Amino acid sequence: TKRRRQTGEQAEQEPTEDARTSEQSKSAAHQENGKPPTVLNQPQSTCKSKGGRPSSSKGWQMVRRVKEDHGQAIFGLAVNLYDPERGDLVATTGSNRATIYQLASDGGVNVLQVYTDADRHESFFCCAWSVEPATRDPVLAVAGQLGIIRVINCALQAVTRTLLGHGNAVNDVRFHPHEPRLLLSASKDESLRLWDVAACVCVALFGGDQGHRGEVLSVDFHPDGDRFASAGMDNAVKVWSLACCRAAVDRAAAGIGAPPS
Repeated sequence: TKRRRQTGEQAEQEPTEDARTSEQSKSAAHQENGKPPTVLNQPQSTCKSKGGRPSSSKGWQMVRRVKEDHGQAIFGLAVNLYDPERGDLVATTGSNRATIYQLASDGGVNVLQVYTDADRHESFFCCAWSVEPATRDPVLAVAGQLGIIRVINCALQAVTRTLLGHGNAVNDVRFHPHEPRLLLSASKDESLRLWDVAACVCVALFGGDQGHRGEVLSVDFHPDGDRFASAGMDNAVKVWSLACCRAAVDRAAAGIGAPPS
């Protein structure tokens, strides 16, 4: 289980546009805080024999190693499986940073962008890829200790939306497999929320009597998009249906808006 530090700050209860000043994504060569991540190019064996010595019997090799200089744990990593044309993009989250890498076909690793949150008390735990529905720009959602979800348009190199509503840290985020505007979030406040990112509203809240009795650590969609599962500190795995909130999702998509249900 990842260690989470409890924060005394309380997120606002209604999603709004970005209410706080955030730094734009910037190239690694122009970071304000520290040097760009260091890419080490020497191949290294990842196999060891029973005696602890390196073994190449299975032929596995680590071909690149990236060292990020923020000195904190890297809690989140996501490969861009949402957009086949940009399947070479990988994002990581650690400290108050999100870093976007491009994996070259020869095994090389290039740093494309680094987003640093303006709040030094932020610590990002998770990230997830999607696309902007209208433009197909790559979109990365990041969240963590402060319970605030930042949505970064990587083509614009800017935070385009901020989702507020959770009352504690956000441990995991996942986009819907077929509807890129829908995002699930799992929180230390024992709830899950479904967001319409394009409309910047929360359309459903999953918790209460049927919800988790502890911190929600992980969430993911079924490939059919009609169900999702969550797991938490209460030793429970819960399976949820989106059928109950489909009307709210449709209202948000139509621009009518919908309160949490």
